[in-house]
Amino acid sequence: MKKLKIALIGYGVIGKRVADAVAIQDDMELTGVADVISDWRIQTAVRKGYKVYAATVEAHQNMQAAGIPIEGDMDELLSQ
Repeated sequence: MKKLKIALIGYGVIGKRVADAVAIQDDMELTGVADVISDWRIQTAVRKGYKVYAATVEAHQNMQAAGIPIEGDMDELLSQ
């Protein structure tokens, strides 16, 4: 069965629930989440093993400064 690839933009109140729901589906693959936050919220995504992408250049810099492992930028996520 071919899995549907899902890229999630935003990991807020709704986004984190969507990410968790997608992650447990047999027919879907969460390719990653993109956001602008660099605090405990995105650290939760990292702990869950989700790939994190920076939604903006500024977010990329802030995430790097906070020690968040970044896979790339939002355009790279969407190209998948």
